[in-house]
Amino acid sequence: MMTTFHTPAPSELTHAHREAMARIQSLAITISQQGTHAVSTEYAGHIHEFSAHTLRFSEIAKGNFKADITLRVLLPGCLAFAGDNALAELNAMALELEALLVTVKGGVA
Repeated sequence: MMTTFHTPAPSELTHAHREAMARIQSLAITISQQGTHAVSTEYAGHIHEFSAHTLRFSEIAKGNFKADITLRVLLPGCLAFAGDNALAELNAMALELEALLVTVKGGVA
């Protein structure tokens, strides 16, 4: 009996997808350095998912590691049904994270 392995289709991520993910990662660093929220981003290659998790440093200090906000986007490439609106969803993720930016005067950017 011969066993065959399925190889996933090559990624269909465009330059625009990659730029949007880089923008989100940059926002995560900036927001985390402000000291109120900790933001982590992650790319899961086996399902082409990009996610961002937002926690409050004050809750982390109490041992509570539950994310206040978890945002996930299925990217094109691996799952046939995924990724049709990925670029719009990545841009929406960036806008939601931008709302966490704090200005120098203490207001919201």
